[in-house]
Order: sequence, then structure tokens, then C-alpha cells
Amino acid sequence: MEVLFSIGDIAIDKKENLKYRILSLLPQVIVLCQMDVDKLKIVHVDKSIFISLLNNHDMEIIKDESNIIVDDNYLKNSDRRTTFETRLNAVLSVVELYEPEFLELSSKKTKPEVNEIILKSGIGKSCFWRCLRRYLQSGMQKSSLMDKRALGNSKGKTYVFQNKPGRKSDYFEDSGVIMDDVIERYFQEALKDYKSGRQKTLKSVYEKMNNKHFTKTEMVNGVPTMVLLPVFERPTFRQFYYYVQKHLSEEEKAVIKTSKAEVRNDKRLLLSDIMEGVKGPGDMVEIDACEADMSLVSELNSNQSIGRPIVYFMVDVFSRVILAMSVALDNNSVIGVTNLFLNLADDKREYCQKYNFDSHDEKVWPSQIIPRRIRVDRGSEFKSKEFERVCRCLGIEKNIVSGGSGSLKGLVEQTFHQMHVSQNVHLENHGLIEKRHDSQHHLEATLTISQYTRMVINFVITHNQQYLETYRPTKEMVENDIRSIPAELWQYGIEKYGSPRYISNKMQFYYDLMTPKTAKITRKGISFKGLYYVPENDEFMGHQMFTAEKKGESLKIKIDLRDISKIYYTRNNEVFVARLNEHVSGNSEFGCLTMKQWDDYRKKMGKMKMEGKVYNDALLSYRYAVNELIVKNAGKSIVSKQRDMKEARELEKQRIALDNKIAKRITDAEEDSYVDENPKSGDLHQSNCLDSEKTELSEYDKKIEEIKKKKSYELTQEEECMLMKYAIDHFYDE
Repeated sequence: MEVLFSIGDIAIDKKENLKYRILSLLPQVIVLCQMDVDKLKIVHVDKSIFISLLNNHDMEIIKDESNIIVDDNYLKNSDRRTTFETRLNAVLSVVELYEPEFLELSSKKTKPEVNEIILKSGIGKSCFWRCLRRYLQSGMQKSSLMDKRALGNSKGKTYVFQNKPGRKSDYFEDSGVIMDDVIERYFQEALKDYKSGRQKTLKSVYEKMNNKHFTKTEMVNGVPTMVLLPVFERPTFRQFYYYVQKHLSEEEKAVIKTSKAEVRNDKRLLLSDIMEGVKGPGDMVEIDACEADMSLVSELNSNQSIGRPIVYFMVDVFSRVILAMSVALDNNSVIGVTNLFLNLADDKREYCQKYNFDSHDEKVWPSQIIPRRIRVDRGSEFKSKEFERVCRCLGIEKNIVSGGSGSLKGLVEQTFHQMHVSQNVHLENHGLIEKRHDSQHHLEATLTISQYTRMVINFVITHNQQYLETYRPTKEMVENDIRSIPAELWQYGIEKYGSPRYISNKMQFYYDLMTPKTAKITRKGISFKGLYYVPENDEFMGHQMFTAEKKGESLKIKIDLRDISKIYYTRNNEVFVARLNEHVSGNSEFGCLTMKQWDDYRKKMGKMKMEGKVYNDALLSYRYAVNELIVKNAGKSIVSKQRDMKEARELEKQRIALDNKIAKRITDAEEDSYVDENPKSGDLHQSNCLDSEKTELSEYDKKIEEIKKKKSYELTQEEECMLMKYAIDHFYDE
């Protein structure tokens, strides 16, 4: 009987009523961490004994279905974020040292490496070991290291420090200050100064910061002198030192001491072998994008070329397996990268069936794993804050290779080359881009993006089953007849080094991939960039909308940049969805757009609004000038009579009625509809009238030109009115 279990599962000992978390799956041993205890306890169990206990029902495997959703967005610009990142970095460093066995962690033997990490992190020993225990007991979930208040369990409490936290000075009763936004801004300024040149030391920039921001003027011997503030009113050097250590990477430290060129060369020497430091499948992957050597046509119109597709690959360094792919039109875009991560989470059988491929063995194309490290170049999408955020949320370490050094990630580069070689032989005269001046690739294009995606999928499946002649197997691989086939190397690596980290909580994974934004809670709904959303099945949010003030309360949301029809937000570890309000005019019809398309629409609407304002200003000015002229021409020297006003009013009403009678309009219409095919000489009067109109028009234009030549202060009110009318007419013509 085959028993299925994986890393992160919970094993329950029914006899002893104990719970264990599976940490590693070694060839002969299962590594467990005991749960629900206050002391870190690592247990090694023989795999055969473990399986026997499961088959005898003495032990039970349950999947961790925890629905805790962690949103790092709520930790932005806060001490909680600093604390969380410090804990996470320290714990990951220790885990890297002791994985996959972990057994030495629970021994009482002194661990100098761990003590050094604790010292550099600035975390107390007891706090660190508590964090490590919680991290391992949770199945290496980052939520275990977060402040419980950030997980929605604080019940709205706000904590304000009255004294500086942390270690107290051995020499002063009070020293140092409480970190706040002002102090952090001063530290950032000093850190920037420190990074600007190798001749500067931490001590020198610390003293410079003190002299600039933490001094006061006192009279010394009758002379005004700048003196430092007392020790309890300025930060200590230890505070500044720990801040620098937290905010400087090892590479940045090396650059400060030497130079960028030296560091780049050193790294190049260290990374000459891509397998250096790789600890099995999923430990290190390479990501890159390339423009395919072909042109595509539109799915909507096969006669319309749409240019070159962008292909993204994620390749496992240990096994050479292509773990994920993406074909889109987004170049140098975070959307293209997140498309790759979405494919990583896809069930590959369903994905292949979507493109009419037969169901394949899951071992050929692994899915739903999270790599530990990612190697990328200095492309704009990989340097973006959004990609940095995604990696941090997923617990992935990002390694950026130096610019212009494609060989440092040569594995994925070579994979692209192999793809083009295998495809280009079929694409000649079908949109293939040839390096010739007379290449007609756009005119010859025949494939749609769906059809080309099928070609890429075909390459991935065959690549993962292809024998790699350039792969250098180890002695053990040769002895065990392990062929250099990516899919087989992946399975061998799992058996030898243990399974990679799987996506245990897909909702958390998808939520981490979405982009954080800020919206407003209003009575019209949740307002975001001019759109209004209504929540689904959230009575609490409905009440907040009902009681919302005019200004609106801020709300942290997540949105998929590919689809603006929905937004997402969390409360008490639960994800809620809000949809575009279909009942708001000019709202729901934009639901099919991406965020980029909506931003373009908003820019266009803003431009139209500004042009309309300019148009209104001109029109209102013309209206004002005409009204002024009318009133001016109506002026007379004689005072109006009030006597007989009623009779005069009736006569005026009769005159207006005669001017507007329908019989007159019918007669005029009949005359206009009559056409004389043989005009007589007496009808020349009509022609002369037209000619006179043309003459008058010509004279009008001449008059306008004369007015234009005058200076503004020389114009009469009538001439200003004529000029304004000409401008309005000209505006309409344009």
C-alpha cells in the first residue's frame, strides 16, 4: 500500500497522542519536529518504520489546511516590518545551515555559527530560539514569525513605548532614543553618506549625523557654542550600527570596502560553476525572458500582425527541468513574471489539456512548488519593487547577476537557444524573423499566440524528457545508472535531498502575487481610481460603507493588474472580494480592462476634461463680450415712460406673435422648395445677392485682419467682440 505524504504535513502518533511536523524526506529517514511543546525537539524516524506505522493506523497523516492569509502590505513603514524581516532572515540563515537533517538543532551542544547569527541580528537568544521553534513547528510558514497584532488578533490595541526597548547601557541609566520616523530618516541619510565612498567609516558618519541633528547652542565662557544633546536625547552608536547591518547587504558591504568591479569579478569567479552551492531540486532556479524569433497574428483578425511574443522560462538548476513557462506580449513587465509564477502553481495536466495535449505523467513536468532561490539578471521587471515584494512574500531569495554577464545565468539562456533551434525550422515563411534586410516576417506571419503557446508547451515537455549530453553526472549517479534526463534527475534529487517546498495554501500564494493598493470606503462603495466596488458577502463592510464619512476611510486592498473587475482585501485572516458596481454609470463597462488600459482611459478622460475647460473659458468670454455689446448699444439718453405700459406690452405681444406665425413659415418653406430649371434674365438679382454676400464675407475677413494688427489696448469693445467671435468660429472649424 502506497502512503502519500510530503514536507509540511502533520503526523499524529495515536498511541502517544503527539503531533509532529514533517520537515524533510531523506532517502532512509523522515525528519520530524514535535508540535505543541515549548522546546525544540527534532526526531529522526526510519522511513520503513514510519510507513509501517501509517499502514497499521498507529500514525495518521493530515494535510495542513490552515487558512491564515499573511499580507505584508500591512507591515509597511513600521517597526513590525523591521522586526519580522530581522527574525525571518536570522531563522532562514540557521535553517540553511542545518537542513535537511536538523537534528543538531535540538542538541545541547554549543553552536558557534548560530550564536554568531543571533549576535549579528540583534535578537535576544531566547526570542530567537522561540521564533525558530515556531517556524519549524508551523511547517516553515512565515506567518509564525509575525507579530500577532499584524494577523488581526490585536483587537485594535495600539502599543506605544514609553522607554527605549532592547538592551540597556552598562554605563548610563538612560541612553539612546526610541526609533521613530524622524530618527529613521536621519539614519537613512547617514547610511547614504556611508555608501557614497570607501574612505568613510561608520564611526565618522555617526559623528557627522550627531553634529548635524543632535546638537544645541549653549553659552560657554560667554561664547555661543554648539554642544551635543545628552545621551538620552540622541541615538547610541549601537543603535546606528544595528540599523546599518540590517539595511546593508553583503554585496553592498563589499562594494563599500573595495569597488563594484572587484565585487563583480569576485562573484564571477565564485559562480563559474552553476551547480556550486545547489542543494537539490527547487533549491535554485533561473528566470529570464526573451523575444521569440517570429511574428504573430491576432486571434481576432488573422490578417493583422501583432509582432513578437515574449517567452518566460523558469529552469531548475539541479535537474534542468523547466518548471514554468509563460507566453504573452508583456515585455519588461512584472505581469510577465507573475504569469510565470501562476503557471508554476497550475496543475500541469489541466494546463496541457487546455491546449489539446494528452495528459502526461506528473513526473515529467512538476508543478505547485516554490523555489528557495531565484537567479535573475538586471532587467527592469526583476529590479522592480513589485518583484522584490513578491519574492519576499513567497519566501524566495533573489540573486541578481551583474549587468552584461549572461553567462552567469547561462542555463536559461541556453534553454532559449535550444527552443529557437527546434522551432525555427518549422517557421520559415510563417513569420520567422531572419537576419536579412529583405525579411518579410510581419507579412508572412500565420500563427496566433495560442498556436505558438502549443509549440512552447511541446518544447517544454520534450525538453524535460531529453537526454542532456552536457550534464556532468556525479559518481553516485553513474553508479546508480541515473540518466541525465531532467525529469529523472528531478526524481533522483528528491529521493536523495528531499522534496522542495510545495504550495500548501494556494489562496495565500495567489494573494501574494496580487499588487497592493490603497482604496477608500465611501457610501457609493469601495472607491479605487475612479471606480466603485461593492463587497460580496461582507455585512461588516456594508455597515462601514453606510456610516462612511464624506472623506472616506482608507482600505488596504490587493488587485490583479490583469483584471480590474475585482479587488481583494483581508480582515481577521479571511479574504473578501469586491466587484465593480454594475449600477454606477461609466463604471461596469470598464470591467473587462487591465489596469494599464484603465490608466490610459483615465489619462484620455483627463485630457478631454482639460480641453473642455479651455473651450468653456473661450465660450464664456465670448458670451460676456456679446452681452456687454448688446447692453451698450441699447443705451439711450431719454428716460423710459411707465404710463400706458400695459397697452404697450399687448402691442409688443401681437408683433411677436405675427413674427412667429406658422403660416408664414409654411409659405417660406414652399418657396425654398421651388427650383426653376430655366432661369430668366430677370433672375440675375438672386445671383447678384450671392455675389454681394461673398463680397461682404471678404470684407469681413479683411476687417478681422486689420483688427489683428492692432494692439490690445487700441481695440474698441465692438472690435474685441468681433475678434472673439472669429476665434470661436475658428475653434469649431478645427
